[in-house]
Amino acid sequence: MSGPIPAHIEPRRLVDRGIVLKGPVSAAKMSRLNALLAAPAGDIQVELEFGRDEQRIPMMGGHYQVDATLICQRCLEPVEIPLNSRCEVGFVENDEAARTLPRQYEPVILDDESLDLISLIEDELLLALPAVPMHPTGTCQHPPGFQSDDAGQPEEEASKPNPFSVLAKLKRDT
Repeated sequence: MSGPIPAHIEPRRLVDRGIVLKGPVSAAKMSRLNALLAAPAGDIQVELEFGRDEQRIPMMGGHYQVDATLICQRCLEPVEIPLNSRCEVGFVENDEAARTLPRQYEPVILDDESLDLISLIEDELLLALPAVPMHPTGTCQHPPGFQSDDAGQPEEEASKPNPFSVLAKLKRDT
């Protein structure tokens, strides 16, 4: 199915039918994600595939894409980071079943209520954010007169006398 992704779903029904959901999700609905961004993100392109794996485990495979504007930790200017995240979720009934789930799946414990899909997508995008966002090396926009710490080091090393030169002199004298 294409179109806007619903905010709440009933995963058991979607798994039994093998439904694929494709469409945009507004980033404006994700307050935790927006709190970390330097500028509001556009729509998030989402593709969710529900079904059962070879072991008959109910699961959902997800793919999320969005361009996120964060603050570069090197120059403190905005940097656009493309987030391209994939996840595999295994739906289980309780904690015991979650412990026996194969490692490839993130467990989601289902109860009788519907699943908040927007919150699940937001969690995956938060995990996809880089710990330290930065521009590629050498492309940061520094203010006028900025001089990096690396620029002065070679000259300082050349002007310092070698502390072992005294030993070399003693060796020559003997």
